[in-house]
Amino acid sequence: MANYQVSIDDIRIFAFHGLYPEERILGNWYTLDVLVESESQPNFSDDIANTIDYSQIYLICKQVMAIPVDLLETVAENIAKKIKAELSEEVAILVQISKENPPMGISKGKSTVVYRLD
Repeated sequence: MANYQVSIDDIRIFAFHGLYPEERILGNWYTLDVLVESESQPNFSDDIANTIDYSQIYLICKQVMAIPVDLLETVAENIAKKIKAELSEEVAILVQISKENPPMGISKGKSTVVYRLD
């Protein structure tokens, strides 16, 4: 069980991921939820250096989202791996990414991928 969790929820980012050429041209809105869990005992002492900085998590998401790939699975995995590499402590990461109105011939909806990295 985690001793400490930080998350960013319902973050919307416009990006150009997808298998189809029109997705790479037109782009789409994506919604991200990222949960980072730490097993270590927190010692915050009101110092940002002793926390998992959620603004750093957001910047990583923004950087990864700026690089177009075919699959949401790849985006989620890349976000999780980059967060894990940037943090100095051992963490587990859960990334949920949804593509709003995916090109499936529907007028409303989303497609979602959830990826966990322990």
